[in-house]
Amino acid sequence: MRRTLAALALLAALPIRAQGMEKHWYLDVHEFAPTLTGHAQGTTGGNKFDVDLGDDLGLGKDKTRLGFGVEYQGPRFGLAFSQDGESYKGLNRVTRPVTINGVTYNPSTLVSSTFKTVNNNLNWTIRLFTEPKYWFGIDLGVRATQVEISAVGDDTITGLHATADYKGTLPIPQIGPAAGFVADGGRVIGRIQWNYLTYKGCTYNHPTLDLRMFPLSWLGVLVFADDERFSMPLNSVKTGFDAGLDRKGIGLGLVAKF
Repeated sequence: MRRTLAALALLAALPIRAQGMEKHWYLDVHEFAPTLTGHAQGTTGGNKFDVDLGDDLGLGKDKTRLGFGVEYQGPRFGLAFSQDGESYKGLNRVTRPVTINGVTYNPSTLVSSTFKTVNNNLNWTIRLFTEPKYWFGIDLGVRATQVEISAVGDDTITGLHATADYKGTLPIPQIGPAAGFVADGGRVIGRIQWNYLTYKGCTYNHPTLDLRMFPLSWLGVLVFADDERFSMPLNSVKTGFDAGLDRKGIGLGLVAKF
């Protein structure tokens, strides 16, 4: 651990070439409505899960929460915080036993469900090498995803009415290479980041693309693509538990530069 901290401190202190590179604050508002697939099977926190968000619950896009971001991008480092959220709804008659947080819905039960996420992102980018029009560096940050799922089911055969809900937060380190460019006198700014982790067969893969175009010197449009994939194969990190979650989509927004 001490060696890792020392290495990161050394990277942050490395001299870099910074001739004319961007040095700005950015504020943005954006909308992101990704597709969502996922599953959970096994026992965690003393409660059983056996559910597929698509096949069992039929979850689809419902609405998005307007997101925002604030960041500083300079010749030596970048620091950014952003937040956004989405909600999904489903109405499906299950064809097999489905269990959510210890509550089981029998086949033929009509289940109405919601799935909500709020994503908080904090990222520090160390720019290891910088030229006037491009740079290369490394990301160090954390992404905390708050998840809330609820379901209501009515069994038409037994007449049973059952409700289930689950809330939790999943913090994931964001570590990986990053690069960017500046073109047309600062009116076009692009960035690519790839955060990747693996541990005992469990993997997290999160590439992003970010493009900003400024028709005005201080106001522009933001387009970004985000692909987040989390996989915890059976018995990889937790015995008897298997889970996965995939989110991907394209976001749009307005961004101010000063």
